Amino acid sequence: MSLWRPRSVLQLVLIGFFTAVAPLCLAIVFTLQTLESLASHERAITRQVIEVTRLGQKIEGELREMERHTRQYLALFDKELRELAEQERSRLLVQLAELGLRVPEQSARARELANSLKALNLAEVPPPVPDTEINDNSLYKEYLDRSFSIISNQRSTLLERLKLWVDRLLDDNAARAEVVIDSMLLQLSFLALTTLALLLFFSYWINRPVQELTKEIDKLGTTGLGHTVRISGPEEVAAVGRKLDWLRKRLHEADKQKEQFQRHISHELKTPLASLREGTDLLAEKVTGHLSQQQQEVIDIVRQNAIELQRLIENLVEYNQLPQQELVIENIHLGELWKEILNSYLLTIDQKNLKLEVSSKLTHWVADRHKLKTTLDNLMSNAVNYTPEGGGIQVVWRRQAAMLIIDIANSGDPIPPKDAERVFEPFFQSTAKRTGPIKGSGVGLSVARECIELQGGTLSLVPHRFFPVCFRLQCPAH
Repeated sequence: MSLWRPRSVLQLVLIGFFTAVAPLCLAIVFTLQTLESLASHERAITRQVIEVTRLGQKIEGELREMERHTRQYLALFDKELRELAEQERSRLLVQLAELGLRVPEQSARARELANSLKALNLAEVPPPVPDTEINDNSLYKEYLDRSFSIISNQRSTLLERLKLWVDRLLDDNAARAEVVIDSMLLQLSFLALTTLALLLFFSYWINRPVQELTKEIDKLGTTGLGHTVRISGPEEVAAVGRKLDWLRKRLHEADKQKEQFQRHISHELKTPLASLREGTDLLAEKVTGHLSQQQQEVIDIVRQNAIELQRLIENLVEYNQLPQQELVIENIHLGELWKEILNSYLLTIDQKNLKLEVSSKLTHWVADRHKLKTTLDNLMSNAVNYTPEGGGIQVVWRRQAAMLIIDIANSGDPIPPKDAERVFEPFFQSTAKRTGPIKGSGVGLSVARECIELQGGTLSLVPHRFFPVCFRLQCPAH
């Protein structure tokens, strides 16, 4: 059973966006709900504090009014004052009962104050008798003073306790708010981290197919066309991967056909070229008879160009076979190697009146003779063909540590900076002017670099003090 995958990158982006946004939306909803709950609780606490505070203020006011009316009654014995005092006492009892319900912690003290109020009975205070001397109510005044003193103390204690209860309620509410806020911050942090994790996951999921495409394209450019392209991810990206694999197969087939064509054309050219060289050699050796000076010059020109054509064909063969070749290490006599290479270009050097300067302090080197010769042959051919008539070529051999350094410099047109690195690419032709009857194939420098790199060396274009073009070969000792 295959795993589900989106049909397009857009669908994957939308899924990733809404999935990543979901925790943020949840955080917003949770925050709003928490803040609403916290605000509702704050409102309830505030309302409770206000109601209890107002109730306490009413009780205090009613007690003061009741005491004032009671004392006025003792002084005037007015029935209306007694009724007012009785009404205020009744209201106080109701308010104290309500206070006990609202603040259960203070219900005992509210009951004590209510009992003290109930014990206070103004009906027991006899009115004065007219035209008599029995008007002394001092005993009742003392009784009321004691009662109101007790009531005042109980009232003060109750109000003080109410104040402490309000302060504790507000502190508890503040502590609860802090706990809620800390919990909210913790959950918001968790949701934010979840959002970040989802963003990273979907970024990786979205970016992975693109990275796979990039890697596959890099593989096609570096390791060749032999591996199968497989791209996972959305269906449209997988379809691009299949198209890329189809293109790889077509390029692989075209590459095989090109290699086959080069092998066949190289083989087909070698047969008539061998006959041509054999014929020119017979003519040069005067097997067919004596040759005039002009005929000999023509024969030399034909031989020289046949040699150049053979070098071009061998370059094509080398270009196709280099990856499969192994190194054959031997002790090379550098003088003999240079003589073999130089003999192929003496005629051209004489015809173009070139000045050749060779400086060497080495006699032997350990390396792959064939590949070193191929590299030097191509560099020398490049120098001879691109040097104008009357120009100069300088070849310097030297040893630096465990490295053979050969600089081949020539006069003529400098290689443009934009072509400085591309000259080593297969089939690339620089804009520099080439002389000679045979145009280069564009693989000589590419073959030269590959031959020297297979031995662990390098071939590069370097600046020279006197010449506009200089190639430097570096070959390690094996």
